[in-house]
Amino acid sequence: MTIRGFRQPPVASAPGGADPVVELDPSQRAVVELPVGASAAVLGAPGSGRTTTLRELVADRILVHGLDPSEVLVLAPSRAAATRLRDELALRVGVPTLGPLARTATSVAFEVLARRAAETATAPPRLLTGAEQDQIIADLLAGHEELGTGPAWPDPLGVEVRRLRAFRTELRELLMRATEERVRPDALADLGRAHGVPEWIAAADFAREYEDVVDSFRGDHLDSAELLAEAVLLVARGEALTGIRLVVADDLHEATAATLSLLQALAARGADVVAFGDPDVAAATFRGAEAAALGRLSTVLGLPELVTLVLDRVHRQPPALRALTSAVTARIGAAGAGRQRQAGSAPGLVDDADPIQVIEAPTRAIELARLARRLREEHLLGGVPWARMVVLVRSGSLVPQVARSLATAEVPTRTAVAGRALRDDLAALALIRAVDVVLGRVPLTPDIAAELATGPLGGLDGVALRRLRLAMRQEELAGEGRRSSDELLVEALAAPGRLETLDLAPARRLARLARTLQGARELAAADGTIEELLWHLWEGSRLAGPWFEQALQTGIVADQANRDLDGVVALFTAARRFVERNPGRPASDFVEELLGAEVPEDTLSPQPLADTVLVATPSAVVGAGYEVVAVAAMQEGVWPNLRLRGSLLHPQRLSAVARGLDRVDVDERAEVLSDELRMLALAVSRASRVVVLSATANDEEAPSPFLRLVPPAPGLAEAEAGAESGRVAKDAPAALRIRPDHPLSLRGLVGALRRELAVVHRDAVLLEDGRVVSGDRTARRLADATRERGRAAAAALARLAAEGVTGADPAEWYGLREPSTTEPVVDLADPEARVPVSPSRLEAFERSPLNWFIDQASGGSTSTAMGIGTIVHAVMEEASLDPDADLHPAALEVRLDERWGELPFESPWVGERERRQAGELIAGVSGYLRDFAGAGGRMLAAEGSFELEVGVARLRGMIDRIELTPEGRVVIVDLKTGRHFPTRAEIPAHAQLGSYQLAFVEGALEQVPADAASGGAKLLYVSGGARGLPYRELPQEPLTREELDGFRARIADAAAGMAGATFEGTPDLGERDPGSARRYRIHLVRAVSA
Repeated sequence: MTIRGFRQPPVASAPGGADPVVELDPSQRAVVELPVGASAAVLGAPGSGRTTTLRELVADRILVHGLDPSEVLVLAPSRAAATRLRDELALRVGVPTLGPLARTATSVAFEVLARRAAETATAPPRLLTGAEQDQIIADLLAGHEELGTGPAWPDPLGVEVRRLRAFRTELRELLMRATEERVRPDALADLGRAHGVPEWIAAADFAREYEDVVDSFRGDHLDSAELLAEAVLLVARGEALTGIRLVVADDLHEATAATLSLLQALAARGADVVAFGDPDVAAATFRGAEAAALGRLSTVLGLPELVTLVLDRVHRQPPALRALTSAVTARIGAAGAGRQRQAGSAPGLVDDADPIQVIEAPTRAIELARLARRLREEHLLGGVPWARMVVLVRSGSLVPQVARSLATAEVPTRTAVAGRALRDDLAALALIRAVDVVLGRVPLTPDIAAELATGPLGGLDGVALRRLRLAMRQEELAGEGRRSSDELLVEALAAPGRLETLDLAPARRLARLARTLQGARELAAADGTIEELLWHLWEGSRLAGPWFEQALQTGIVADQANRDLDGVVALFTAARRFVERNPGRPASDFVEELLGAEVPEDTLSPQPLADTVLVATPSAVVGAGYEVVAVAAMQEGVWPNLRLRGSLLHPQRLSAVARGLDRVDVDERAEVLSDELRMLALAVSRASRVVVLSATANDEEAPSPFLRLVPPAPGLAEAEAGAESGRVAKDAPAALRIRPDHPLSLRGLVGALRRELAVVHRDAVLLEDGRVVSGDRTARRLADATRERGRAAAAALARLAAEGVTGADPAEWYGLREPSTTEPVVDLADPEARVPVSPSRLEAFERSPLNWFIDQASGGSTSTAMGIGTIVHAVMEEASLDPDADLHPAALEVRLDERWGELPFESPWVGERERRQAGELIAGVSGYLRDFAGAGGRMLAAEGSFELEVGVARLRGMIDRIELTPEGRVVIVDLKTGRHFPTRAEIPAHAQLGSYQLAFVEGALEQVPADAASGGAKLLYVSGGARGLPYRELPQEPLTREELDGFRARIADAAAGMAGATFEGTPDLGERDPGSARRYRIHLVRAVSA
């Protein structure tokens, strides 16, 4: 059979390039040859050419039978599928159309209602997005909780449950199912009473209030189900889509009841309906898709004459892959269909040498590393473009982790932007935080100022920010000011001219951010829209160029740049949509809605088309095909996930009950298992050449039982064993004809070559040292081979360096660069120079000068324990300075709780644990203060500062407490909240206490009477008691003259070392402090790694 656009010989295009030519198999031709006026259900296994047949059917009806394109409506299940099909149809048909031939049902419904609004001179409808619905529901539930009102939810649905996003999602699904089934709130309550579902009764009350809220909005706000319901009424009355003669539906197994209602209404008005699909790959059943509808389409549409056709050849998958897909689909409930499962691979399709590969690894990291290598093998050895590969996971929460791991292994990845809320995107959030400050919604606090400075807009790292803080503080002190660096940082961003006097790169970058923020404030004062504010901040950041350049590269930085740019584009798209829909609303409303939204918004922003591997869930690849499909993280309990869907509010049951089909006797767990198998079938059926399945197997994690469906690959285990030993058969798969340790990435290759050079250098040194007999012929051959290896590695590195590959140029190698400076930290040749020495850091310098310097230069690191210690110190200080203070633990804990909110915790339970431990510290403080007061002691000073010059050292510190005993002796107390105590033998030489005693003897403590006698110093630990007390004291006796001289010498020696240009570390592993791993790593990371 040859018609216009068809020829039996497989040719790429018709003469002149007008019409694409496709060769159809007999079962596909049978669909195209359906008589005009006939309706049909077309069942086709994955890869059987359903969409191709659909495209040729539409071309036949328009080009051969003369239907006008406006008389043909093609429905696709999603916007992405509709876009793809729209483009294919436009190329295939090649005639002008008034609009796209392929649409989603929601798009059609929106156009119907918009046209109706234009005809009646009313406001057009506005689509209520899922994120907006979720926000409305969340606000209503929060209001009910706050006021103690709202529906009488059953006891299992308590306040804690109703706060969950999962509850709101089910509630939204229930409301949409009710709309699709035309179940009003009163009817929903009646169904709840009739079928013993109290959740529906409460949901009915909620639905009434929800509808009242939505009705109060300006204009007609409808969700997708309501849009379709309204459109179906107009179509059924003959008031819309009256010219449609043919409706073609692709992937009908993804259609909801609302979409089926639209098809039914069009069929009732005389339109032919041809629906394509396969219930075995339905991915949206949990969202209301009716996979079984295709098998009973005649009943659903009310068309008794509707015929069912089956595509009997699979054109995508060769026999081995087809067998894998069939092994999965054979275990799925038939859903009213099943004949499509008998389809076999089309003649001429030949299996790849290794079509099905299984990876089992002891850890997730190793699993993903092996998977990344497999993908790189396919790309480098098999010539498969990155864009022709996909990695699929069961849960969307796994997508970021898998994408990051693959990117780390230099597999370029991309993910769907709509897979996360914009508030969870780092780049988008940075812009929104800036807008938040500009609009005055949040004050510019020190924490927010630091966040802006170190975020994408400010671009400073921790070291640069520390340098800037120190410079501002020094300038402040020089001007006899007393403001802290926090206050100065806030002022720097609030007043653009504040940093003009500082000639530092960090100051210039922050000054630019300050000017940008000021310009945005002026724009906001002039009623600028949120889109204008975001554009102003984005252009002022100057990030577009650097991020674009990074995105063109490969690796982790490139992937992050791509994600950042995607997030920014999605943010601007959302802002533009907000302005278009709400021209009068302020920018603050957009910020509030975005920060409150947990549900990702569907986005119309452009998607990246770069050659990258998509990482997604199976539902993202409906209708798509790839050469290589990897299904990762196939774990027991994850895939299949047999948790019952809709267990809170039962939205699926409502659809059945509304049609008179109660599901009480249905095995819901079997249905869930079928859904899980459908997703797996959808995943593996996307592959045309290779399927890779990966899982982690260890004592705690087991692979998915679905892996048992994979037939063993003959000879693969032997081939892999041969590859490990270096003995590989010539006919082994290409991926196994190379050594497993051979790097397949640029970074790995650079590391391997540099390692080779290091080994060559070591061997050459051994030879030159005469450890091999010089006259030995074997030794000479070894030396020649060593030199040749070195030349080959050096030549390869030179080639890579010439191409700009990072790490190949010796100028970039760690340890080969010249020091940035050899000048000392303090020039002691200057008689006025002084070296600042902190008593609390003196012993740190003595232990490791290198670690001390790293902390001084980088600012060290903070921890929750340090934050708690700061607050406990403040509580003790406040209680000590208040003569009327209640010193009992409960009273001091009130002071603790007043500041507890300043501490961030990873989760609530961590905060509760730390709060209990902090209570123990407060008990120690309380016990000490009460015992001190009871003994008649008197406090002379709390947090008293001192400064003392010892040679070139300027000893400066802060003393927690200076006490006067009843005997008239002065005791210096240093409060400790840690849990590691020095031994009593170490106390006499304790540097911090010795420094305090030296300051006392030298008269540097202004709060101490001149004639007071020394009572020594002591460490006060409140984290662990001793001798029945809730605290522990470790005293240092008053120092003798000789001991004081010894401390002076220690301080002088330390100052000389601190002022130097070099700082020694601790080479002996056994002597290193385990708590200093971060500092050691800076200098002990391997010079060559791959």
